[in-house]
Amino acid sequence: MQTNNVFSAGRFGLYMRKHLVDNYRIYGMSVIVLTVLLITILLFNLSDNFRVQPAISRLIPMYFMGLFTTGLIFTSLSFSELSNKQQGIDYLLFPASQLEKYLSTLLVTTIGFLVLYHIAFYLAYLGIDAILARNTGQHMKNDLGQAFADDHLVYFYYAWLFAQAVMLLGAVYFQKYSLIKTVFLFVVFLLSLYFLNMLFSYAFFGNRMVSWNAHFPFIGINIMLGEHPSQYEPQTHKFLMLPSSMRDGLLFFAKYLLTPMIWTLGYMRLRDKEM
Repeated sequence: MQTNNVFSAGRFGLYMRKHLVDNYRIYGMSVIVLTVLLITILLFNLSDNFRVQPAISRLIPMYFMGLFTTGLIFTSLSFSELSNKQQGIDYLLFPASQLEKYLSTLLVTTIGFLVLYHIAFYLAYLGIDAILARNTGQHMKNDLGQAFADDHLVYFYYAWLFAQAVMLLGAVYFQKYSLIKTVFLFVVFLLSLYFLNMLFSYAFFGNRMVSWNAHFPFIGINIMLGEHPSQYEPQTHKFLMLPSSMRDGLLFFAKYLLTPMIWTLGYMRLRDKEM
């Protein structure tokens, strides 16, 4: 096999099979542990003194909290081989291209994790429902069906994919404590972005801003109308937004382009590590 080939479907399939064979016990244990953890969390949050009631339906918050928390932790453990010099050399010199190695990790931390998480969540739901049926003779009523019928719920998945891409990029850059370092730097980045937007808002609107935080980056700003606006006078406010064409363009970029761009940056960073 030529390690300098960019991509070979056959070699990629063999590498994926090797990865799954080497780690199937870990993934199986992960499903068991995650199921027990979800059962515990659901039992604690959906019960009154650990007596689950049929009418309780607050599963969606727990679903997404678990998805984001466990998904980001799972992704942060990617490329852990690079934290050890000998394991890192073995990983980089393994007869597969860096693209194939990166794609295998990407698939495992996205599609693979989503499959494992939904299996674990479903098993946890069955466990809670079994407890309820045994104690009360009734099955749990939940908000999953109603919530997933809402088209806006898909934006949570866009946000999760974006967060996963950021965490995967951090896992490539930081082989130790990648979760803490990535979260810290990402928060610093968001605060810096907000601060820069505030400076530009003051530069353009000055004392017409309702307050220092009366703005949302890339969306709009709340200003005071009138000839002599003042915070101490009766005010008329107006929230100025970007034109709809620009908002639609930014939304398209955020939904379909931003995450693949971060994935690409992660691959480029991993490729630089090739020996």
